[in-house]
Amino acid sequence: MLMQTNSYVVPREKRAEHARLLARFRQTLTRLGCEDFECYEQVGANWSGGETTGRFVQIMRFRDRKHQQQVQSAERGDPQAQALIKEFCELINFPYQQQHGLFAAGFYSSVLATAPAHVPAATPPPVPPTRPDAPPSGQTHGRPQAAQAGESGSGNGHAQSTSHVPPAEPRFEDLDIPDDPIDPAQIDPSVHRS
Repeated sequence: MLMQTNSYVVPREKRAEHARLLARFRQTLTRLGCEDFECYEQVGANWSGGETTGRFVQIMRFRDRKHQQQVQSAERGDPQAQALIKEFCELINFPYQQQHGLFAAGFYSSVLATAPAHVPAATPPPVPPTRPDAPPSGQTHGRPQAAQAGESGSGNGHAQSTSHVPPAEPRFEDLDIPDDPIDPAQIDPSVHRS
């Protein structure tokens, strides 16, 4: 996944026109193959109410470099897209913003692998229900199954298991974790403390 950002400033008196232009941008980019276009306005620290900075960031996501190049090529060859870009550049006074470092473009590639929308969890095998009056597992009528198997004449004296119950996974609370911190130098002498 690739992401391109454009960050810039919009004067207060031009924000309504900017919003209309963004709606047209989204339609045009969708038509050209970029379905993931968003725009955000920067606000004060911790999303404090009412504070706006006038700084906006556009975010466009692409599947890969080939997808980005296809959209860019379509954009360059589309007269409607070119007219829209020209109108945007005039609205924000692009040459001025670029000259004074107010406009910034960023290009990012995904760090985390993208996963499918839903991955079904592995389901454990069903556990047969137990009756409240049933003897503990491994015993029948108060005697171990192994003893009964030896008496049943099976010939080998071994109990035959009819179901396999996997051992329970250890719980975090049951792990023996030392209270004192581990000194990395004890594990690896090449580690030096600063």
